[in-house]
Amino acid sequence: MTMVEKPAKQSYFADMAAKEAAAKRSTVADKACQWVVNNQISWSAGLLAVIHGHDYLFAGGDSKLAHLQHRIPNDVQGRYARGVHDVYFILHWAIAFTLIRATIMYKILEPFAKWYGVKSIRKVTRFAEQGWLTIYYILSNSAGLYVMYHNPHWMNTRQFWMNYPEGHRQMSALMKSYYLIQMGFWVQQIFVLLIEERRKDFVVMFIHHIVTCNLMGWSLYTNYTRVGNAVLCCMDSSDIFLSGTKCMRYMGFERAAVVSFVVFIISWVYTRHYLYFKITYSVFYETYDILGPNTLWDAESGAFYSRASIGGFTLLLCILQVLIIYWFALVLRIIYRIVTQNNLDDSRSDSEDGDDGAGNKAAGASSKSTKRKSRSKSKDD
Repeated sequence: MTMVEKPAKQSYFADMAAKEAAAKRSTVADKACQWVVNNQISWSAGLLAVIHGHDYLFAGGDSKLAHLQHRIPNDVQGRYARGVHDVYFILHWAIAFTLIRATIMYKILEPFAKWYGVKSIRKVTRFAEQGWLTIYYILSNSAGLYVMYHNPHWMNTRQFWMNYPEGHRQMSALMKSYYLIQMGFWVQQIFVLLIEERRKDFVVMFIHHIVTCNLMGWSLYTNYTRVGNAVLCCMDSSDIFLSGTKCMRYMGFERAAVVSFVVFIISWVYTRHYLYFKITYSVFYETYDILGPNTLWDAESGAFYSRASIGGFTLLLCILQVLIIYWFALVLRIIYRIVTQNNLDDSRSDSEDGDDGAGNKAAGASSKSTKRKSRSKSKDD
């Protein structure tokens, strides 16, 4: 006699929860969000076509969305001040980065990974994401270092504050373009975080992006852009090796990934802890030494210095450093796994091999089921 196992009956509450979850997945908002995700190239290209078409046909090549605003009148160097219309330029670049990111990921990097022989869908997707970030951080870090090199604050934190606000409120076209484009990138990163699949580090990443945007917005408004430029360079340099290491793993270059990971650790400690501490020290202590304890607050001249504003700015820098320390603790866990288990998996986000892992679990479950049936049949015989 063959024994047939009856499937466990689902409870009423579990059944209702499953139906509610299915209903939520089919809401109009969910479908709209999915359409936005699946058609990033189409709608972003359409918006950019409208923006630049309007600029060419109606705005005379001076659209607020497509061009820098607030050029300083009669400035012989052609420099710019910051102003409210900068928001339009930032939004333009947030849209542009949506198009650039989606095009590079879906039209170049994903096909390349599949052609190279990467089988896992999850790995293909993650390779495209990290590949795009590697490309961006190489370009942004190069631009940031170039901007810093051609300004007085190159490797000199005291120049963050010397002669403030003169020379600080006036930005070259290069400096302002770099800063606003970076802000556009981080606004777009928040957008990506909200519309795409959420990973287990969503909350930490969301806090990081919000703090980063607040720091950049605050530094732009108060004319602390030299500080912002230095912080961005510290962040971008180690991110090149972080994303690059992940790409090497997905492609199967394990030895190269280990070498890249070692370089990443060194760059992380040097830029995100040592140099970042020097920047934070300059913000809180060198300002007092150079600008003094008295408030220097005059919107007309672009001066926004007070010990209270410096304290708030320092607090945001410290929050960012707490997140960096948290991530470094996870990096140390990876180092421990390398030493003890020879495993270079990133513990900050969901399993990189989720699809394969699910397949392995299913195969295991099937194998166990087969064994149970064999044992049952043997008993009956």
